[in-house]
Amino acid sequence: MRVTSLLLAFFVVAGSSMAPGATIPDQAVFNVIRQIDPTLASEKIIYRNVVAPDLDLVIAIGSTAEWAAGSDSTDLWWDENRKLGLFLQDKARPDRVYLLTLVAGPEDCGARIERATSTDTVISCTGEKSRQWMNQKFVYDVRAKALISHFAYQPFAMLHAFNASGHTVFVGYDLTDLTKRVAVEFNPGGSPEFRILTKEDAAPWLARVGQTLSLDDPSPTRFGEADAFTFVRGHTDIHGKEYPSSIVDSQGKKYPLPQSTYDDFAKARPGRVEDGYVRKVTTIDEGIGPVQIEGDKLWFGKGFYDGEGRSGVGGFGYFEATDHQFHLFTLPEVADFYVSAIHVEPETVWMGISHSGEWGSSPAGLLRYDRKTHAVRKYDLPDEVYGFIASGNRLLVYTRSGIGIIEGDQTTRYFVDRTTDGRLRVAEATR
Repeated sequence: MRVTSLLLAFFVVAGSSMAPGATIPDQAVFNVIRQIDPTLASEKIIYRNVVAPDLDLVIAIGSTAEWAAGSDSTDLWWDENRKLGLFLQDKARPDRVYLLTLVAGPEDCGARIERATSTDTVISCTGEKSRQWMNQKFVYDVRAKALISHFAYQPFAMLHAFNASGHTVFVGYDLTDLTKRVAVEFNPGGSPEFRILTKEDAAPWLARVGQTLSLDDPSPTRFGEADAFTFVRGHTDIHGKEYPSSIVDSQGKKYPLPQSTYDDFAKARPGRVEDGYVRKVTTIDEGIGPVQIEGDKLWFGKGFYDGEGRSGVGGFGYFEATDHQFHLFTLPEVADFYVSAIHVEPETVWMGISHSGEWGSSPAGLLRYDRKTHAVRKYDLPDEVYGFIASGNRLLVYTRSGIGIIEGDQTTRYFVDRTTDGRLRVAEATR
């Protein structure tokens, strides 16, 4: 949708009542919001940054109801009762505020700023049950201080990645229409480093995954001397019967994953006990999640559903083919979560962690575990992690929202964006 806007400048009159804790520039924006829509009872600034020598871009949200106590997150619910506003504000004269847009939210949108620059802002929306709604994009002209267009497009989740023949390629899906896919090539040191492959260049990579959404290879994984052990991925049959993942030796003997006791659970997750997960109503049901072979070891992350009376203790470890034993690690940083992806290096274990409950899954970040010192470093990656690919001294992470790069302590995120003329491009995320 193309928008033709007149320049709307607001010159805020001094003396308006100040919101608790608000700065003078923030209060000026709040006053404008209430001038436009007096039904909005409370406001928050969720982003502010310089986009021109004399201007700040300000993103705010207004609500018809007061915020819940302790609600200070910059990732907010945006629905028909809350309006998201984009403004330009004069740095030298903060009482001079220019409206770009003030718009009510789409259906049940957990809003996050994906990108905010001098040319455009992209808001991603996650709904109930972790449903990914369309990205909302606002394009503006800072010099004209006006909105040019507002449109929506489906994001691409990066479900698969390949590192072959000197190429690193990610395959993304539109989760509402699996026929819509995109292949993104990573060219380290290139300018740009990411590019959308043409239909012809993408074809062989798309052929590798077919139309499947599965993140896990269903074929048996063999490991140990002479492939003495086989890992078989769990599944659910057409009648709804569940078959858990299992490790089996060449004689047919099964090695089930040891389950946490309720006492283990209560010690590792006291907060969950306070939520009502007492002994008589809690079923511990833990399984083997993502796996990676390292010599005679099958490394894995634990998985469990955390809702409706079922639960578990998050952790990771390996099954050792030489001693036929599980070696498990439970750390406070992972106890509340399932491991969505694992990447094992000689000195480090990387894990994506998420919470899986009745209302869907929600990402909890990325962990780096030092195998020698046992130190844990957490990266606040806001996306559910599906896998890893190493590239030199950088680690590439493919996620539900795009691609992340970890280099040292720095994390940079990228996503597939759509331009006003319908082209796809890879854009760096602002947050």
